[in-house]
Amino acid sequence: MYKKLITVVFGALLIFGLVGCGSSSNTNKDSSMKGMKMDSSMKMGNQDKNSLKQAFQDELNGFTTIENDVNKKDYKSAKTLAGKLHDEFHAEILPPLKDKKGETYAENIHGKYDELQDAISDENTSKISSLIKVNRDNLHTVAKILGVSLN
Repeated sequence: MYKKLITVVFGALLIFGLVGCGSSSNTNKDSSMKGMKMDSSMKMGNQDKNSLKQAFQDELNGFTTIENDVNKKDYKSAKTLAGKLHDEFHAEILPPLKDKKGETYAENIHGKYDELQDAISDENTSKISSLIKVNRDNLHTVAKILGVSLN
């Protein structure tokens, strides 16, 4: 009987000890996770800046490729690339631009992408050339607004 009592007491102490350690461990884990979230969000800001800078570079390089495609009369490739650039613009550049300058300003810039796609569909080379220049200029302006360096 004495052995059973010691076993029960020892088992109870062991269980309470583990439960207590578990709580303390979880508390420490929660506080360390909070620190990680903060670090992660701080890094995310840099990551966002880098992805935004990459988006601008993709757009500018894409315009050059569209010009080359149009010069080769490869309107199909130009149209496909213009669609991809438009999608990237929507995903990466338009949201922070709306946040910074408002819906109206952002939509005016966005409208030039639509016009470029229409000009490519119509195979209107002079309009394509003009709209590529407008869109490039707009990208440089927007990059300055968003604090992105395009060196």
